[in-house]
Formats: sequence, C-alpha cells, structure tokens
Amino acid sequence: MSDSADKSQATPTVHVVLLGLFTALFASRVAAQLAQYAAPTRWLPPFEAWQGSGLAYPVLLASQLTILVAMAWGTGAVRRKPRTRKSVGRWLIALGAVYFSSMALRLVLGLTVLSDIAWFAKPLPALFHLVLAGYVLTLGQYHSWHD
Repeated sequence: MSDSADKSQATPTVHVVLLGLFTALFASRVAAQLAQYAAPTRWLPPFEAWQGSGLAYPVLLASQLTILVAMAWGTGAVRRKPRTRKSVGRWLIALGAVYFSSMALRLVLGLTVLSDIAWFAKPLPALFHLVLAGYVLTLGQYHSWHD
C-alpha cells in the first residue's frame, strides 16, 4: 500500500477527538454564561466577564447555539469520513489562522497596553474565540490531509 493510499484511508480519530474537545469546551462556555445569567453563582466568573460584545444576550445565545450545532454536525461529519477537498482545507486553514492570530493579539493587547478598553480587557471571550479558531484549523487540517 502506498503512502498516499495510507493517508487517504487513515481514520480521522485524532481529528474527531480534537473537534469534539473544542466543541465541548465551547459548550461549557455557553453553559457557564447561561448559568450566570439565570442563577449567578460565586464559583464561576460573573456574567459580564463572559460578555465580550455589545450583542444583547438572547441574540448572543442564539448565535452560540447555532455555532454549537454547526460544530457538532462538523464533528459528526468527520467521524463519518465525508468526502474531503483540499481547497476547503486550505480556505479553512487560512481563515482559522487569521482568526486565531487576531484573537491571540486581542488577548495579549487586553492583558497589556489596551487593558483600559473593555473589548480588549475581557480575556474569557478572547480565550473561547481561540477555541473556535482551533476548531476551524483542525477541520481545515482534516480536509487538507485526508484527500
């Protein structure tokens, strides 16, 4: 069996595990903010610490749930070994790299020179954007590698 045949027949186990992990991390973020909204507790950061945008919380929650559904669907699709396309992989890697870089910069700037600006000064939203970027990069790598 040639290397290219090995590569195309490889199981996506690592990708499924990583995509599932990113999905679970983002789900925990959504659940934690919802918990703080519905019945605040002392053992979680306050609701405001999770809120990095000016979106009304119901709109934010709806968008987060939509993202979670897309992440779960994508993870399930990789588990089922769908047809992959290198062009999709390259596009996702480029998008994920820009997304990850910009959110990493946001996090660093918020922890340093721009800590007086609310959008930068909230590390939790930036950290979970890194989680989403990791998901996009992993999905892109899957499509790039499995063809």
